[in-house]
Amino acid sequence: MLIAAVAAFIAGCDTMNTVEPRDSKAVPNIVADKRIITDTALDQYAFVSAINESRTPQGLLRIQAEIANTTSDYKNVNYRFEWFDKNGMLVESPSSPWKDLTLEGGERRYVTGVAPSANVADFRLKLFPNVRD
Repeated sequence: MLIAAVAAFIAGCDTMNTVEPRDSKAVPNIVADKRIITDTALDQYAFVSAINESRTPQGLLRIQAEIANTTSDYKNVNYRFEWFDKNGMLVESPSSPWKDLTLEGGERRYVTGVAPSANVADFRLKLFPNVRD
């Protein structure tokens, strides 16, 4: 219900037209998440509206997050995934650098991360304001 309300709110902010199947055959595995918001301004233009989880054929955890810019302004944000084993220990990975994400006003984009090994059990997605803005 919350996701539907958020999607309806974000849909009102879109600045572009989109077309998708009325009866989608895709069934996402939406992750219930916990949010730690320390920068409310960042949350206004880099709002995580949904997180989908799956496994690759090799058994690697794959996370896809939908990030929405709820403003009408062009924004940049940095993001990265952190990976954790079943004991909650951070799994170091050179493939988890900070990445840039550009969002047009009202745009929703997906970011995807794939765990570095099959023994990864959990993740954390971090968002950081782009210092060049």
